Amino acid sequence: MSDSLLVVIAGLGLPGLLPALAVARRSPALVFVAPLIGAGLAAIAAGLELAVGGSLLPWYAGVAITVNVATLIFWLVARRSARLQALKGTGSAAGSSLTWSMLTVVVVLGAMVAPLTGLRAGITGYDTTAIWLTHALMVAGGHHVLLSGLQNPVYLSSNPDYPPLVPAAGALAFALAGQGHLHVAVGVTVLLSACALGVGGVGVAAIGIGGRPVTRVVALAAGAAQCLAGFAVAGIYGIDGHADLLWSAAAAAAIVWGLVLPQSTQALGLAWVCAAVAGLTKNEGLTTALVVLVLIAIRYRPLTLPRLRRTGLRASQGSLSMLAWPGLRLWAERAAFVAVPALPGLAWAGLARHIGLHDAFFRSRSTQSVPYRAAATMSSMAAHLTIAPLAIAVLVAGCCLVRHDRDGGRLGNPAWLWAAGLLATAILFATYVFGSPEIHWWLHTSVLRTTIFPQLLLYTDVAAWLVIAFGALTGPVPIPPGGAWHVTDAAPVTARAGG
Repeated sequence: MSDSLLVVIAGLGLPGLLPALAVARRSPALVFVAPLIGAGLAAIAAGLELAVGGSLLPWYAGVAITVNVATLIFWLVARRSARLQALKGTGSAAGSSLTWSMLTVVVVLGAMVAPLTGLRAGITGYDTTAIWLTHALMVAGGHHVLLSGLQNPVYLSSNPDYPPLVPAAGALAFALAGQGHLHVAVGVTVLLSACALGVGGVGVAAIGIGGRPVTRVVALAAGAAQCLAGFAVAGIYGIDGHADLLWSAAAAAAIVWGLVLPQSTQALGLAWVCAAVAGLTKNEGLTTALVVLVLIAIRYRPLTLPRLRRTGLRASQGSLSMLAWPGLRLWAERAAFVAVPALPGLAWAGLARHIGLHDAFFRSRSTQSVPYRAAATMSSMAAHLTIAPLAIAVLVAGCCLVRHDRDGGRLGNPAWLWAAGLLATAILFATYVFGSPEIHWWLHTSVLRTTIFPQLLLYTDVAAWLVIAFGALTGPVPIPPGGAWHVTDAAPVTARAGG
């Protein structure tokens, strides 16, 4: 199975390599984000297969060629742009980061070797068979098989409206390894989850890249521990083909790059890719991605009003109309920050509704009262969020002791990460409370998986504060905007420290 897995990962990674290089550049995240981009392209191809017709492979080839050609055109245009020329890092910075980039890839990959050995057991989860492998076989069968299969009432319990990233990657595995190789499709999902964890782990390691060598080592260890934490939290669901770790890790990585690390074009691009992957993986991933993208848009384009200069005269109607254009432009940019990466996931959701697919959890009204369901949900979720008190204690201690070091490194305000986690968890809570399945059965069968994201995010916050605190103890060295791996904007997006 290992040889087949390598072939499939290459089939995903190679088409995603050039776009990944355009986004990640010299960051070690390049190694992990390329297969994620390839899986995203496969998901878009599956959507086109369902909407237009045909089969997966021709659409995948067409989408991959289109995206790669567009990337080349972007680079040609960028080379002529003085502003984008200014975004290039200096030769010394690139050279000094090469060793650390290679070391980071080795350490992060090494941290995931032990969890990934679980693939040898060939375990396949219940939802893996009932949902993800079933959908993958439908995608592999072509347009008519996919459409009739998703609309078949027999498969209503398999959540036919779920996004297509995992099924599309599985169908590609069938095309490259053979229809009978179900465990290869399971392995591809697990490796994509590892890639998403890797992007987040590299982001945690990047927090300390501008510090002293000992701080960099601690940051590398924290990034590797973040990857291990993801597999530890997911447990068996991390290696049996479930998609929950994949969307959770992708969403957490989007928060690290978009809401924790300093603002830069590179960090924004990686956050967009991870959010798009989360939105194409599962319905809760899409809602979480929308929350994260809205917060990223507000961070990069703050909600400030244009100020009128005091001239001693009242502003005329004409001057007010002149001020309207910058405000409209800002709102258009904020909307683009959300719509562009969320478009693939939203397009699939719209297509699913158009052909009559609906969420399996809201088809009917529950006979249980809202307070009863809320109490059961709160108790069950709290049992899986035991890391929360420690994370809160670390947050308070960090804000009191090393907040200036965090601001000096231009890292995001911790409120961004916590707002994303609380809002996403609140949506999950509301889903359980207002959904239709019997609440205790529903929680018993799913809450361990649905709480992977908040748990992973809390571990991420603890790891970030650890790196910041260790950097302060060993002698504060200002972290350059974006770190040595990042390509920072020539002019800062916002002047607020800690923004």
